[in-house]
Amino acid sequence: MEELDPKLRTLLDAYREACPDGEPTAGFMPGVWSRIEARRGSIAMLKRLAAATVVAAAAAALLMGAVLIPQYSNHEIYSATYVDALMDDTDLAAYADLTHAQEAHK
Repeated sequence: MEELDPKLRTLLDAYREACPDGEPTAGFMPGVWSRIEARRGSIAMLKRLAAATVVAAAAAALLMGAVLIPQYSNHEIYSATYVDALMDDTDLAAYADLTHAQEAHK
């Protein structure tokens, strides 16, 4: 392996002196895990809140669908055919009578 540049070697030595390796203690890993679990706790709470919101929205949509769809499907306009809707329009019915009258005279 090549020898490092003396300036780089000096820089790395200065860094090592400024940031010495800490001695691991008995509480090191439990401390790390407690910090990890603290972060996970807030994320887990947010996930539960989001899941509850999705379930509530789905339940509200199903409830509205169950209540509103039968009310609107019973209206005459939704059960009529296209021809029935055209015949209910008075202007078109008058034109239809005129065309039938013209065809009868021919």
